[in-house]
Amino acid sequence: AVVSTQSTGSDEKASLSKELEKTRTTLNEIAQEHSHLLYQQEKKNNRKWEDDAEVKFCKACFKEFGVSLRKHHCRNCGAIFCDECSQFRSSTPASKAKVRVCGPCNKELNP
Repeated sequence: AVVSTQSTGSDEKASLSKELEKTRTTLNEIAQEHSHLLYQQEKKNNRKWEDDAEVKFCKACFKEFGVSLRKHHCRNCGAIFCDECSQFRSSTPASKAKVRVCGPCNKELNP
């Protein structure tokens, strides 16, 4: 009878360890999603049209702008991107017509 109780105790401990690990994983996923949502909210609250003269590099790929690499504003967040990184078209809260948006805004506007 003693062996059976020890076996049950170790089975219960293994089961609790598994549950603890699953709970930790879930908590980590929730924390990551919370962080992402805070970032998105901060981004929405601080949107402003970037000044062309102040931006030298694409916000997404960091390529340097020049004669052969033109600047394009995302019509949703106002940041400046190269053509490749702002190739998406979407309606925005400010425009029902589809306009140029960056990749992150495209994902936000078209989940």
